[in-house]
Amino acid sequence: MVAVQSNNVSAVNEALNGIYIEEEDYDRLRESIELHDNFDQIGLAQKIEKHELLEMRRVAAYIYKKAGRWKQSIALSKKDNLYKDCMETCSQSGDRELSEELLVYFIEQGKKECFAACLFVCYDLIRPDVALELAWMNNMIDFAFPYVLQLVREYTSKVDELIKDRIEAQNEVKAKEEEEKDMVAQQNMYAQLLPLALPAPPMPGMGGPGMPGGFVPPPPPPMGGMGMPPMPPFGMPPMGSY
Repeated sequence: MVAVQSNNVSAVNEALNGIYIEEEDYDRLRESIELHDNFDQIGLAQKIEKHELLEMRRVAAYIYKKAGRWKQSIALSKKDNLYKDCMETCSQSGDRELSEELLVYFIEQGKKECFAACLFVCYDLIRPDVALELAWMNNMIDFAFPYVLQLVREYTSKVDELIKDRIEAQNEVKAKEEEEKDMVAQQNMYAQLLPLALPAPPMPGMGGPGMPGGFVPPPPPPMGGMGMPPMPPFGMPPMGSY
């Protein structure tokens, strides 16, 4: 039967889990649950949550945690004083309310060391103001002090990173401004070095009088009086005989 369990068949899984429970083999039962999930998980947890063996009850809490029933898992671990399991379940749940409720539970039970440990295991979930208020009101500041140091170190690092990023951004802006100023200065320098613009040379055949290659038009013929053509020299032309 173990050989075919790799197929993850529900009937095979439940049969083997039942055998492990009868034999009180909680190690193999936990291994079976971790590797093969095709079975009635909640039904199995309810079956062994009141088992006489602590490790069997611990497997039940594990099944609840795996199924996402965080509160049931934590409640079962609390009954057996499995405080480490409680903290790990809270941390994996990502539930802030559960984590802060667990802090209050440790205060009520007088578990100062567990209170301090929970602050670190559930560090990302517990609000700093809640942790410090609980510690101050219940005379547990000494147990919360390592948490305070870690908190201050974290926030100091974040502030340092923000300051560093701001300085780098300012330096980039200054460098860009300097680069733009240098470009403008270079353009002005080049403009001053350029020669003055000269007039364009005349087109061939369009030069003025006296210029090489220029075309000088002949003077217009003289006009006689009243717009008549000029008279030939030496008077009137001879008249023909009649």
